[in-house]
Amino acid sequence: MKRPVEPVTLVEQPFDRDSMYALRATLEAHASQAGLPEGRTADLVLIGHELASNVILYGSGRGWVRLLVVDDMLQCEVIDGDATSAEQETPGWTYEFGHGLWMARCLSDRHAVSRGPDGTVVTAGFALPHPVPTTFELTRDDHDGRTTLTLAGNLDQRTASDVIAAVQALISTTASLRLVLDLSGMTFWDSTGITALVTSQANVAATPGATMVLAGLSTEYKGRLDCLSFVPFTYETAGD
Repeated sequence: MKRPVEPVTLVEQPFDRDSMYALRATLEAHASQAGLPEGRTADLVLIGHELASNVILYGSGRGWVRLLVVDDMLQCEVIDGDATSAEQETPGWTYEFGHGLWMARCLSDRHAVSRGPDGTVVTAGFALPHPVPTTFELTRDDHDGRTTLTLAGNLDQRTASDVIAAVQALISTTASLRLVLDLSGMTFWDSTGITALVTSQANVAATPGATMVLAGLSTEYKGRLDCLSFVPFTYETAGD
């Protein structure tokens, strides 16, 4: 679909305790139609559900969700109209591991929280992919005692198993593996892709003498991995 220049609202739907199934179905349908890939659509639905549950359990008990396209971003806004403030402010809420706000911060490409006279709004934005399909490829290069596995294309639910299998094959066939996983060619990702990286790191860490370094990642993406992972990652630095 052609991306609009001006913000375009795709859907605005109220919710309460009895309408959560309908809310999830609506988010899934409209996110998919907007061009968000299946894996990222699942991430958006999860975050939307969790944030709406926060409104039901800890807020006014009802609210509404708005989906809109802003430039190349699909934006999900969860609104509690009764949670107001006389002045526009950013609530000093705690981001608890595994909870809705934590998911919005770690899994979305943009997140914001605001509270004012019109209520409280939590926004989670998801970058829409380039309309031209990309080809996934893993290439291997052995040099100076290191094995570099270079990824090109999307790291998502369609390709995550390939990455896990490739790393596991190297662990099984290479003594004292020194692996560099180069992600500079990664064009898109979802939570399943992140799971592939976490699983691969855990498998390497469980193998005596094996190491894995991630290369080609932005500071923002490193922070996302560190937020979501239960195992520590090592990142390649300049001069490595």
